[in-house]
Amino acid sequence: MSKIFRFLLLTAFTAAFMSCDSDTKLIYPPDGVVNRITDFYFFDDGKSFIYLSSNMNRKYDFGELVLMEIDDEGDLVFKNSLLVPSIAGKMTVSSDEKDIFVTTRDKHGVVRAKIAGKSGSYRLQYDEGTKGDYPDILKTKKEPYALALNEDESKLMVTHVLNGELSVVDLKDWKVIKTSKLKFGVTEILYDKNSGYFLASHRSSGNISLIEAKDTLEDFVVAVKELPIDLPTKGFDVRSIKQSGDGELFYAVFQNTYNEDTYEYAYDEDTAPQIVTFKIEDKKLKIVKTLTVSGNLGEMAVLPYSSETAADDDDTVDDSDAAEESDEEEETDDADVSENSVETRDTVEETADDSDAAETEESKTSQRIGDLIFVTAPTDEKVIIIDSARNSVRDEISYKDDKKECKPYQIYAKSLSNTTGYLLVSCFQNDRAYLYSIDLMSEEVIKKIGVLE
Repeated sequence: MSKIFRFLLLTAFTAAFMSCDSDTKLIYPPDGVVNRITDFYFFDDGKSFIYLSSNMNRKYDFGELVLMEIDDEGDLVFKNSLLVPSIAGKMTVSSDEKDIFVTTRDKHGVVRAKIAGKSGSYRLQYDEGTKGDYPDILKTKKEPYALALNEDESKLMVTHVLNGELSVVDLKDWKVIKTSKLKFGVTEILYDKNSGYFLASHRSSGNISLIEAKDTLEDFVVAVKELPIDLPTKGFDVRSIKQSGDGELFYAVFQNTYNEDTYEYAYDEDTAPQIVTFKIEDKKLKIVKTLTVSGNLGEMAVLPYSSETAADDDDTVDDSDAAEESDEEEETDDADVSENSVETRDTVEETADDSDAAETEESKTSQRIGDLIFVTAPTDEKVIIIDSARNSVRDEISYKDDKKECKPYQIYAKSLSNTTGYLLVSCFQNDRAYLYSIDLMSEEVIKKIGVLE
């Protein structure tokens, strides 16, 4: 047998074996798998939610979207799931809760799924005629991650971790129509309806990107302006950015991890992680206040709270009052959860009681008081709870004494009323997530009601 013939035979055998091997060795995750959860979404019905298992550890060959429901007894019930390409990054849901978009970092693109049915019978599905495990991936630049819809939801803004690009997707034609350059390491993007701008945070620049994206008669135009954060300490790592409940301010989780000599991350006792409150004026970033906290920080969630008060009640505490007070004194409280929870509840009750005594029914209005800001601190195994009105730490959720280790990173809050809501926390590396109810008027303000694992 000639060497050429043996070589051709070996090549054909190898190709056939590899083809067969690739067909038979795909590993599918079980329904409802909890595997490196990177994102959540809670429906407006107050009982259905979705979580995104990313498959970041490559345990399977797919990620998974999982739909859950809180039943009448308060138990968490699995409804259905969809396979998504690995590694899943983040997701966003349309305002009518009918479309869901997921980024895939491995496959460098975006997939779109449908939310069918109504409350109590929601179901995740792909379009009819989809062949294979998921529909064709809309290709983008490398490693798409955080994403957001524009105001009329005709465009999807997709950011990229690796090189910091911004891809604009036309949802009607389902194609990428524009790519622009941002700073490296985009961690989050949000849309500000008040200004019409998008804001993006970065883990590698210390800047906030201010993005103007709009249709013109001839084209879809994207303009980017980088806004540096002028902090008293040097650093560059912004892991999360969120908007205040009234839309006037923004919060950023800032890591002071910059080493001047090595230009590397430096997690040590000299770092000064901070929660930065800022606003945008005339396309400039103005810091309103900062709060130094402890721990290596992760992501953030915001839950607005308010009470029924008189419109002219001078005793009402709001963010503007707190901003003025913070110039004179910055306070950090490390009391336990129960004491802080009661104090938060009493603040709301006292404000309501004072206003009720001085006002008529006609003068009552729903006035915002502040935001509860939840920030994960994975190395300290806790969630820090900050009251924006006081610019101070009010509570924390600690996992150090739990039998099962939890290093929380991803977090999501859903407001249900002026004083109630839900909180979802992902212990990313531990493949576990917790669901909490929040009720500022209750003796037990933060209550664990379910575990996903």
